Amino acid sequence: MGKIKSQKLTGAYIHPTAIISPTAQIGNGTKIWAFVQVGDNAKIGENCIIGNGAYIDRNVKVGNNVKIHNKALLYDGLIVEDNCFIGPGACFTNDKHPRFNKTRCLKGVCWRLKKGASVGANAVVLPDINIGSDAIVGAGSVVTKSVSKGDLVCGNPAKPVRKTRRRKC
Repeated sequence: MGKIKSQKLTGAYIHPTAIISPTAQIGNGTKIWAFVQVGDNAKIGENCIIGNGAYIDRNVKVGNNVKIHNKALLYDGLIVEDNCFIGPGACFTNDKHPRFNKTRCLKGVCWRLKKGASVGANAVVLPDINIGSDAIVGAGSVVTKSVSKGDLVCGNPAKPVRKTRRRKC
């Protein structure tokens, strides 16, 4: 359980309780904490932090410098670009019409959390929804429509509140 067998994982910290598929690719400097699961053919970039109990499904792609907090759920079909933040308990679903006896075919289908976007704690993002670059999804929101670049959205369903402002540090 959690053993590192592949050269692809060189330079990453993997907690011994993490379950990493042998076909997953993990970038240098990435830290994967306790009880994380990373599925087949998932790709995680460099210098990412994957918090306790997060689930990264098969085929999910995560860019560089991404922070995924505890218990976040990222399902097949999602592409997370560089410099994104995903809060604790956030969930990215992948089936519009889930049924116990049918599985959605996701071959060639994907949607994105674009560069610099942030998704707050316990937000739910429905399938086939794109979150624009530098957009912010407020904690607890349910995102039912794509979010434009730089928008702050909140609520259920999530609605635009204002454009985000880039902070100068």
